[in-house]
Amino acid sequence: MHFLCLHGRGTNSEIFKRQTAALRHELGDSHSYDFVDGTFPSALNEDLRELLPPDDETFAYCNPLSPQSCAKAFDDLERYVQAEGPYDGVMGFSLGATFVMSWMFKKLGDQKDNKPVQLPFKVGIFFSAPGLLQYHDLLAEELFGSKFNPADGLLDIPTAHIWGCHDRDKEKAEAASEACNELVRSVFVHDKGHEIPISSDNVISMVKAINRAITRAQT
Repeated sequence: MHFLCLHGRGTNSEIFKRQTAALRHELGDSHSYDFVDGTFPSALNEDLRELLPPDDETFAYCNPLSPQSCAKAFDDLERYVQAEGPYDGVMGFSLGATFVMSWMFKKLGDQKDNKPVQLPFKVGIFFSAPGLLQYHDLLAEELFGSKFNPADGLLDIPTAHIWGCHDRDKEKAEAASEACNELVRSVFVHDKGHEIPISSDNVISMVKAINRAITRAQT
């Protein structure tokens, strides 16, 4: 499968490559990955300082507290997927996961005449997603509309949701997972914090959850 990969806030695509190196190795060589930098400058996430040279730039895909920034980022992502796709799946960490999940929910919310929406991915893999943008955006109505509710249109693609039991946003990550179809949803909660763990036991368990989602997408 070919995956679009979206990093967290205050990091970049190189950091996300390093965060997922052990995981991708365990998933095998039948997959390919397109790591894409955000375009919104963002201060370095201090939790990841050891993964990045001091002169490297760090980014986000949007300012999650600005509907205008999010709307522009949604448009940018739409154009990028159309130009560089197709993709079989998407993999996101932290704000990258929140951003792409929210984009897909917005596509569902924008559907007209009850016509089914063709989502651009067959499978989603989400690490430590701190909720969905409309959960913590005070101006959500401007971005999503007054009647939008994720529960009205569950994200009906196979998904894998992974977060840590010590993650400061674990409740939000769980809420984001519950907005996806439980019949094709895999969940793994590891023993770390807001990170993608690299210990062999955790990597194997993450791969099991991800492979369940991939298998469901292929059947």
